Amino acid sequence: MTEFVSPEMWEQFTTFFSRHYMMCGGWIVVLVLLIVMQFKIMTARIKKTTANSAVMMVNHQDGLFVDVRSADKFGQGHIANAVNVTAADIKNGKVQRIERNKDKPVIIVGKDKYDTDCFNSAKALKKNGFSQVYVLEGGILDWEGANLPLTNKR
Repeated sequence: MTEFVSPEMWEQFTTFFSRHYMMCGGWIVVLVLLIVMQFKIMTARIKKTTANSAVMMVNHQDGLFVDVRSADKFGQGHIANAVNVTAADIKNGKVQRIERNKDKPVIIVGKDKYDTDCFNSAKALKKNGFSQVYVLEGGILDWEGANLPLTNKR
């Protein structure tokens, strides 16, 4: 049976690590942070929803789109009837504009699928007693990419 790492290869690894310990340490930190973030996402139990499912929730269950992007980005184009409440406002508990929707589906909209503001806003809303919080998978970029309508009206 062949060895997974030969002694010569192991020696090369240790030499490399000893010469580049700062770089290797940085990569280890990044890897640990990625694992921690993935663990947080998995344990937070924030549901994702597709654009079609989100539209069904809004139309049939009186749901609400909450756009967490900045007011400038919101003004450039947003989902019709969406409410603009920034992630900072949600984090600070300034959710009076959407307070009446605590028991209805609330779909958080961000810029794309990597937008951490969506995840953090969804977590904060759940802590504030919102029972049906979802994150729009792919954010406004996927919405626009699916040729779904955007509006500039406030």
